Amino acid sequence: MKRNAYILLVLLFYTLSFQANAQNEIWSLNKCIEYALTQSIDMQKGQISIDESRINTKQAKAQWQPSLSFSTSHSINNSPWIPEGLEKSNTSYNGNYNLSAGWTVFNGFKRKYNIKQQELQEEISLVNMEEIEEDVKLAVLTDYIQILYATENLKSTRNSMEVAEAEYSRSKALFEAGAISKSDFSQIEAQYIKEKHLLVMAENDLVEAKLNLKLLLRLDPNTEMDIVAPEITNEDILGQLPGKDSIFENAMKARPDIKNAELNEQMSELKIKSAKAGYYPSINLNAGVSTGHNSSSDWAFKEQMKQNFGENVGLSLNYSILDNRNRKSEVERAKLNQHSSSLQTEQIKDNLKKTIESAYNDAIAAQLSYVASYSNEKAAEASYELTKEKYDLGAKNPYEMLNGKNALLNAQQQTLQAKYTALLNIQVLNIYQGLPITIE
Repeated sequence: MKRNAYILLVLLFYTLSFQANAQNEIWSLNKCIEYALTQSIDMQKGQISIDESRINTKQAKAQWQPSLSFSTSHSINNSPWIPEGLEKSNTSYNGNYNLSAGWTVFNGFKRKYNIKQQELQEEISLVNMEEIEEDVKLAVLTDYIQILYATENLKSTRNSMEVAEAEYSRSKALFEAGAISKSDFSQIEAQYIKEKHLLVMAENDLVEAKLNLKLLLRLDPNTEMDIVAPEITNEDILGQLPGKDSIFENAMKARPDIKNAELNEQMSELKIKSAKAGYYPSINLNAGVSTGHNSSSDWAFKEQMKQNFGENVGLSLNYSILDNRNRKSEVERAKLNQHSSSLQTEQIKDNLKKTIESAYNDAIAAQLSYVASYSNEKAAEASYELTKEKYDLGAKNPYEMLNGKNALLNAQQQTLQAKYTALLNIQVLNIYQGLPITIE
């Protein structure tokens, strides 16, 4: 009993320790991205596509090898009406054996082009995986920055709430002592209730932001999550961006969708060559050996197998003279597909340019908005502090003091929004250029 109780206590200790570690786990941005990449269903499906394309490449290369097959057939024959005087069984057993080989000597280079197409398809699958990985990173980055924003907003709201609570308690005591009017106290009380509501909303925003990230990481929604909150400096927000042309050039080299489009153009060229290969004849080499036996024969089994043994070898040439326009139509379709691929590449480049233009302008606008909002916040803060001092001395009424505070709250909110909007857009531009994310 004592031994069992000891084992249970040990197991309970390790279970509680594991739960405590899980609950206190801290997530950095890189950790979130790495975990999301391992859990993403799209990433797993992309890996399946890569594995499948590799199998197809191996199969295409195997077409250079000859084929070899073995077949055998066995039958039992019954002859109920055998002439009198013949000493033969009514039933006979027959067996045949055949080993054959074949090899395509020439098929208009179709095998060659098919192998190249499969190798290109394998590259396309790998590039598709890069595109999926980029989408996952962007989604995690967006949710992570939303948590950073919600966390800082909650901190600011709590600080404001503490001030409002202290002012409410002070005004309540003054009102009960008859030092301020009912009207003045009601304004202070209304502001206190308003800030309690803002605090609840800020807390809910943070919970919702964390929930979105948990769902993206495919974590249990009830899992406790604490994230690393890096210090975001003005340099991170206001750092000079490279020129749009430079960003576009880097993106052209790094973006997986551009690589994908270029690979598809190469694929369309190979399809034209493969279609034209249909105008060539095909040459096939065949060889085989066969033998057999029959139980009704007067020869022994071994002798029958020897006497019935035969060999064959043959070379065949096939060329379609009239094919109901199949080859010509196939070539024409391949050329149209090439033209379509070329147009698709140009469209993707145009879309990328528009996307970068928009992200760049958004980043610049957010930086300018942050500078303006930050200056406005400092001015609103100084104005509120002065008004609060005068209010405490009785030189300002509650309405004027609360107006100053609400102006400060609005300015703080605008600064936070501009700050994290600029941060997100700057990091998005880094992702487009294939650069690492720099929030840590």
